Amino acid sequence: MARARERRRRGAPGVVVACWLVAWGCACVPPSFDLDRREARVVVSDGWLAMGTFFDVDLRVPSSRVDEARAWLDAQRAEIARLEAIYSRHDPQSELSRLNATLASASVLRDGAHVGPELEAILYEALEVFEGSAGAFDPTVGPLIDLWTEAVGRGAFPGVERIRATRRRVGAQSLLLPGDGVVGVTLAGIRVDLDGLAKGVTLDRIGTDFRSTFPSSAALLSFGESSVFAIGDPDGRARGGGWRLEVRSRDEQGTRLSTIRLRDLALSVSSSLGRTSEIGDARISHVVDPRTAVAVEGTVEAVVVSPRAGLADGWSTALLVLGAQRESIRLVDRAGLEAYVFEQAGRIAATDGWEALETERAAPGSVDAGPGIVPVDVDPD
Repeated sequence: MARARERRRRGAPGVVVACWLVAWGCACVPPSFDLDRREARVVVSDGWLAMGTFFDVDLRVPSSRVDEARAWLDAQRAEIARLEAIYSRHDPQSELSRLNATLASASVLRDGAHVGPELEAILYEALEVFEGSAGAFDPTVGPLIDLWTEAVGRGAFPGVERIRATRRRVGAQSLLLPGDGVVGVTLAGIRVDLDGLAKGVTLDRIGTDFRSTFPSSAALLSFGESSVFAIGDPDGRARGGGWRLEVRSRDEQGTRLSTIRLRDLALSVSSSLGRTSEIGDARISHVVDPRTAVAVEGTVEAVVVSPRAGLADGWSTALLVLGAQRESIRLVDRAGLEAYVFEQAGRIAATDGWEALETERAAPGSVDAGPGIVPVDVDPD
């Protein structure tokens, strides 16, 4: 198992699923100081492929705990692999795949299905986002995505009856979670997909363990540069401070959307840019509205900040369906989150608390030179 490095080589491969994030302070040369312990901090970082993307971690720990931090990273490598074996829909042996096999059987209506505590917990979280977003996020939307993917391959729109028949196999409201590891359903044949939550929920579990093990230290944990959990302050300040992040669009120019500061908060970005197809003269997004069974028109990018990374992931996905609308922001406000939604047509919507997180917002259309992820040399406040 590879050991953690005090400074990881930049430019490691990763999968950019949504917007690009640039963390300031992630490659700090001079050590900072832990105000609680009055001990110099050092950087311990690493990264590896996990959950279909690249997991990247940057720790700021007291110099006396470097070996402990490296051992902690080794343990997290094993923990992420364990959770992936639970949440993955791509692994036929995963617990989720076994649940879906049971949900496909007729007997599930009578007997239900039994799941372990981690899978039960993420299902509760999925239903929390489903209900809060008025169905815009639905973990059972998979059959509709398959339908539209097939339509793109054929170059012809699916028929109305086919859409209606597929729609009847979708609906998280049919999932029942009475507790004690039991999953009941009111509809046989549904399929659960947790891709929209699994990375964030994994970050929550790792972040909780880090704060328990290194209570006065800081960490930036990220999956694929689209799901980030920022813990503590990289410069060791007891109050204020935090990790400074630049959010860039997934468009070809790397348009800068916003610059924010996070401390003990998670951030998720989702985008429909670069993932559209054509059927005839119509452009079809990869995002499907589970409420209408229709592929979403236009392109949207959504940024969500939450104390829980799992919620941030789910809501950023939901906002691709909801768009930059007043109603979208009302739902986000009700969930107690902060969000910024940008439509390529020019419409922007943000929660009232978003401005307090920002250190700078770019004007729509502003572009930063250089493709991909570009380090920004800005002194912390």
